[in-house]
Amino acid sequence: MAFYASRTTTFALLSFILISAVLYTSNGQEENAPTGWEDYFKLQSSSPNATTTLFIDERVWLNITIDSITLPGTFTITPRWVTGDFVIAAAPLEGVEGEASSYDEVLSILITGQKITIGNLELIAENQAGESNVIWTETVNVNRVEAAAARYVRYLVLVALIVAIFLIGITTDIKVIYSLIRRPYGVIIGMFCQFIIMPFTAWSLAKIFGVDGPASLGLVLDGSCPGGSISNVLSVLLDVDYVLSITMTFFSTLFALAMMPLNLFIYGRSFVAAGETIRTPFLEIFIQLVSLVVPLSIGIFLGWWKAKLKDIADKYVKPVSGVIMLILICTDLPFNLFIFDSPWEYFVIAIIFPLVGGGAGFFISKVLRQTTQRSATVALETGVQNAVLAITVLYFFYEKPVSDLATRLPYLILVFTSLEGVALTIIYILLKKFYWGKCPYDDEKEEEKSDDKKEDEEKKQKEYEVKEIKVKERNGEIKTISGKVKTPSVVKYDVACEANFGDETLAEVNPAFEPSE
Repeated sequence: MAFYASRTTTFALLSFILISAVLYTSNGQEENAPTGWEDYFKLQSSSPNATTTLFIDERVWLNITIDSITLPGTFTITPRWVTGDFVIAAAPLEGVEGEASSYDEVLSILITGQKITIGNLELIAENQAGESNVIWTETVNVNRVEAAAARYVRYLVLVALIVAIFLIGITTDIKVIYSLIRRPYGVIIGMFCQFIIMPFTAWSLAKIFGVDGPASLGLVLDGSCPGGSISNVLSVLLDVDYVLSITMTFFSTLFALAMMPLNLFIYGRSFVAAGETIRTPFLEIFIQLVSLVVPLSIGIFLGWWKAKLKDIADKYVKPVSGVIMLILICTDLPFNLFIFDSPWEYFVIAIIFPLVGGGAGFFISKVLRQTTQRSATVALETGVQNAVLAITVLYFFYEKPVSDLATRLPYLILVFTSLEGVALTIIYILLKKFYWGKCPYDDEKEEEKSDDKKEDEEKKQKEYEVKEIKVKERNGEIKTISGKVKTPSVVKYDVACEANFGDETLAEVNPAFEPSE
């Protein structure tokens, strides 16, 4: 006991000495370091909340008024740029006396915006002894001037996507959708990749490349989004299973109502300030569901009602899809060229992100023995995130320039995903025409149809069992008939006689009877 007590006492003593040394060192540093002067200088900015907002290439005067100084001495006050893409021009205030009875000094600073940015400038006070300290910090936001036509272009893209979904609906057989739901292997693989792999990939890339601030917010939000209509368009152009693509988009958008808040909570909190949260866009997700389900349902109904419409839709669905990809790239992009004024890390992430998602979706699907066509469909649906949803959320939920800075990565991902999709389409068309000579999935389709037919026949055979049934003919003679009984046990016989089951049940054999044990 004495040994343990001695060891405990020694440990406590050493701990006390160590803590005392640390406190002594820190106190000594504080005594030698200059004391903060913010409390001694009472300043007032001409901008509300000490935040100056201007546009690119705009010049704005910022006036800082000195109300009082309670620190003795004579000071020179100089503005200093800290961070951000803007330029300042101002002459320092010299000979400012501390503890004066009144002040009328105003420091005027000319700020010129250069790029979209959130930056800071500081005012530095220096006394005659050469000691200096920060006495004021001003936030400078530089916004871009958004063209009025950009909003109408977004509506044009939305209408074009709805037309594509409508045509896909006409060519879609509801029985195929039912079969995919009945055996939802591809859908389940897609959900796993969409809501487990992609959010983690976005978070990992943000950490690896040191992305922080609004950009990290945009990346995590994009990684948490469900699939979008662009994957449906590309599935048509690449001859993959576009019905599976549509089904996966529907279910991923539906599951996003629950999975997006969870993923944003898990991965987004490491990139936002304490006490802040990333809002889940429930309304936008619902709008996405409506914009998918309504045109798709109308198209399926018209295709069922008028069979000839399917032939027409089959002819135009690919050309229309190709035109939509061109509209997406050539119309909306010119209004958002600011996204290319980004660090090189953003471009690397935008290229890698969809490839990682697509590669993971294809690999997992093949490991689980899915066909090449379905594996390619899962790869498309996983790699092509709904960046449009992420951009919409950032625009409506965050003020400029935060929204513009946050949308750069989702926009770059959207651009490079579209370009990669177009490149894949061109390569596929050339291989199909000059190398394969046909659609590479045709053999798989025939094998799949054969397997489905064989499985249905086996299932149908299992629904029946052979039973012997005693029947009494009109002349009173009793015969035994062997027949197949289906669950529920209803069997049809083409025998013009009466059937007697036991001593009580009597039924006509033609057209149907329900046998009893």
